[in-house]
Amino acid sequence: MRRDVRILLVTAVLGAGLAWGDRVPEALGAMEAFRIREIEVIGLRYLSREDAIEAMGINAETSVWGDTDVWEESLRGHPLVLGAVIERVVPDRLRVYVTERRPIALVSTPIVEPVDEDGTRLPIDPAEHRLDLPLIETTQRLADGSRLLPEDLRALVAEVSRLMSVDTAFLQMVSEITPGDRNSLVARWAEPRVDFLLPYGLPQARLREGLIALADALARTPGNIPCAIDLRFEDQVVVRKTARK
Repeated sequence: MRRDVRILLVTAVLGAGLAWGDRVPEALGAMEAFRIREIEVIGLRYLSREDAIEAMGINAETSVWGDTDVWEESLRGHPLVLGAVIERVVPDRLRVYVTERRPIALVSTPIVEPVDEDGTRLPIDPAEHRLDLPLIETTQRLADGSRLLPEDLRALVAEVSRLMSVDTAFLQMVSEITPGDRNSLVARWAEPRVDFLLPYGLPQARLREGLIALADALARTPGNIPCAIDLRFEDQVVVRKTARK
C-alpha cells in the first residue's frame, strides 16, 4: 500500500473514532483495507509462527479490528504458551508478543517429554532442540490426555526449577533426578557419578557445603569417589563411601 494512501486511511480511522467511539471496529471490520496482511510474532523459540497464527484462529479474511482479547485467550490455550499480548498496527498489521513455557526438565511418561516449572508437559522434541536437561525418573502412570503431571511430581519439578535459580551450574552437572524419602530428591551427577540427597528448600549455602565436602573427599582419596553426599540432616554433611543397602 502506498504511504500516502496508508496515511489517509489512518486519518480516516482516527476521525471516525471521534464520531463513532466504540463502534469503530464494527463499522470498519468488513472493509478489505483492514484485513490482516502481516503478523509479527515476537518471543518464539519452540513454537512456530504458523502454529501461533493457527492457534489465534486468524485467516486471510480476518480484520485488524477483530477482538484481540479472544485471540490472546486462544493463543494462551496452546500448551507451549504461557502468556500473550496482541497489538493492532492500523491498517493491516498485528504485533504479537508471546511468552513461551520454558522446559526445565525431562520426564519419562514413558516417552521422554520436557516439562515446565508448573509440571506441564510440553510438545517439544528433545532431539530436535537438543535439550540438555536433567531426566526425572518415575514409574507413575499419567492420566490419559492430561498435560499436567501428578501432584507429587509437580512438586518435584517445582523444586528442580527452584534449584536451577539457586545454582544453575550445579544442576547442569545433574543427569538424573529421582524422588527421595522424607520430602527430598536424589540428584545424580554423570561425572563424577555421585548422588546428592537434597531436602526440598535447600539454600545455596548448604548446597555449597556439599560441594566443598565432595571436593575434599576427592582430594583426600582420589581413587575412591564417594557414592553420595547427603544434605538431608540439619548442620551435617554426610559423605557416603558405599551405597546403603
